Amino acid sequence: MECKRRHFIQKVSTLGISTFLATVFGHKNSEAETLQATIQKCDRRIQVLRTAPIKLLLLDRTSIPITNQIVQVEHIRHLFNFGAAYHADLSPKNTQNDNESKSELLHREYFLQLFNAATVTFYWRYYEPQENQYADAALLKKIDWLQQHRFYLRGHPLFWNHNPACLPTWLENRDITSQKVRSLMDKVLKHMSKMIFPHLDEVDVFNELVNWNNYDHPFTDLFKEQGKIAIVKEYLTKFKKLNPNTLAVINDFVSNNSYAEMLQEFQNHQVPFDAIGQQAHMFGGYWSIERLTSIIKRLSVLGKPIVFTEVSSLSGAIKPDLDFSRTYTDWQSDPINELKQADYLESFYRIAYSYSHITGIFLWTFSDLGAWLGAPTGILHKDGTPKPAFIRLNRLINETWRTEVQLKTNNNGYAIVDSAYEGEYKITTADRAFKFKHTSSNPINTHIRLE
Repeated sequence: MECKRRHFIQKVSTLGISTFLATVFGHKNSEAETLQATIQKCDRRIQVLRTAPIKLLLLDRTSIPITNQIVQVEHIRHLFNFGAAYHADLSPKNTQNDNESKSELLHREYFLQLFNAATVTFYWRYYEPQENQYADAALLKKIDWLQQHRFYLRGHPLFWNHNPACLPTWLENRDITSQKVRSLMDKVLKHMSKMIFPHLDEVDVFNELVNWNNYDHPFTDLFKEQGKIAIVKEYLTKFKKLNPNTLAVINDFVSNNSYAEMLQEFQNHQVPFDAIGQQAHMFGGYWSIERLTSIIKRLSVLGKPIVFTEVSSLSGAIKPDLDFSRTYTDWQSDPINELKQADYLESFYRIAYSYSHITGIFLWTFSDLGAWLGAPTGILHKDGTPKPAFIRLNRLINETWRTEVQLKTNNNGYAIVDSAYEGEYKITTADRAFKFKHTSSNPINTHIRLE
């Protein structure tokens, strides 16, 4: 019986639940047909936007083309950022990996297998638990391990006012004036710009600004007194001056017109932000394809890179009357919803990857172990074993969108790959290896001289 169950899950995971049901019951509904047509359009657009030919000319020491020479073309790193939040420290406990559980080993293995990017978090309450005492060592340990594995790194969040974690406990009982808030913001910005931000590629400088004024928080008073645009512009300008090589991101969970309108107003006032962060926490149900594409198109008009910074999709039942202040212990993943999650995430990734302004997709929860709210939003189970969504995304990222081919030079000395995905490539021939960056706007088109 268990064997049959595994076979069923494997088959549905491979086909996708919509395709599988259509195969079993001999029909396709209009929604499935519409989705299939949309995905086909996205796949065609991906080929145009995310691929380009690789053209290599092999020459000998006298500049004569070398024919019939074997060339190995290996795509070793994506240009696009496929990532997840790095909540737990997955680095080995010691060099021998002693005293580590199977779950710990699986979590590390699968994180490294799937992703080339990660979000490191530094909520102020935990980053500065006592005044002027910062948790730099623990944070830098995480960053160092990720950098050893060549991860693109984003940081989250610098300034935020929606959550108790945004304010250190040592400030809670103080009478904090707006001027004091400003001095605290200056202090933590300068410290992190010295210790942390030089190691990061991008940072959520402001988080969830659209509804900022709705919360009782010392930051809110400063904004009300001096204006949201003025404060945001001031601190983004300071951030860019201190961190010229780190992208400044504005990030929000709001996905309607009000977010785009706020960002447009910022642009009208020359607020210096580099990229747009869009959260996608789908606890109330998956976004429709129409909603997803409308969000992308609406934000793309602003002309900035767009990052899906926090993607959450359930592999369990929707929780009625969800309490965001709780951590649920009875919220379980189940086989049918795991298949739905796999199907949806594959569609989400295909659609997002097909739009030129999207530069990255980051899952907020990689595993159900320690998941936010206790929600089953990971693509691994708590024991580190993969859900169907992991299998599907791994196939998409590491097989469908990965270029690896062995070929021979033609009679003119050329080795040509007609369509190669963007990223870093290792070219091996005659026991020599070369690395090149390949983009659709600047594809690999070079000669290699074999002395």
